[in-house]
Amino acid sequence: MTASEGSSGGATDGATSTPTSDPGTTGDAGTTTDTPTTDTPTTDTPTTDASTTDDPTGGVNVECDAIQQDCPEGSKCTSYGKIPGDAWNANKCVPVMGTGQAGDDCAVEGMDMFSGIDNCAKGLICLSVDAELKNGACVEYCSKDLDCPNTSNGDGLCFADANEGTLPICLSLCDPLLQDCPGQGACYGDSMSGPPGFCFTPDPKNGGMDGDACSFANACLPGLNCAEAATQEGCVTMEYGCCAPFCALDEMTCTGAEECVPFYMMAFPGYENVGICVLPG
Repeated sequence: MTASEGSSGGATDGATSTPTSDPGTTGDAGTTTDTPTTDTPTTDTPTTDASTTDDPTGGVNVECDAIQQDCPEGSKCTSYGKIPGDAWNANKCVPVMGTGQAGDDCAVEGMDMFSGIDNCAKGLICLSVDAELKNGACVEYCSKDLDCPNTSNGDGLCFADANEGTLPICLSLCDPLLQDCPGQGACYGDSMSGPPGFCFTPDPKNGGMDGDACSFANACLPGLNCAEAATQEGCVTMEYGCCAPFCALDEMTCTGAEECVPFYMMAFPGYENVGICVLPG
């Protein structure tokens, strides 16, 4: 998804207007730093005609609404990339090929993870798969009321504008210190406005390790978040900043000149111990 830059802790790669993050495209900060939103490249491609021609990624090339789930009986509306290799940038009807519910293990069929063909039930899509397009997790689309009744006990975050509205999914809540996301997802955070932690697939274009350049939260590997360049030791980049590790305030595990400071501008109940490694001051 492509997301706009946001508060520290950043949005993710692959969604616009994020809570701040992206269901990655590979395998989609706390203090006072501004973090970017996550990014899953959304290439500009012409919209499809409402036709019944075969689509190269499977299914019928008919536009539909993933929230309304307005496909014929026996099929579901899903998100896909119109050209193989594209991130999710369109919607189509495909046969329902499984019964997987939110959080269940799943797999994707086709040339890449953006095919839209999976074994999740109607109203869900398989995300966070591995390199073999397996071991992912079924993620529910936002309901017609734009809520998430089956995600995080009903407290999941509806990301209705992800990928320009073609991937309106529910994000699971998580703990940045525990990294307790399903599938291959990682837990990222938004230090400014919350939620305190949300799951996205890492999209480490520049490596995603501690100190690697980043422009989106999920450009970093699990356990790290994209932090503003000025707050990171040795971070010289034209991008937003560099990946920085989360840390527990009661353990102080940061290295070099960096120290562990509170990640959130205002602590969320239950997340008071979450910190991020940054330079003093």
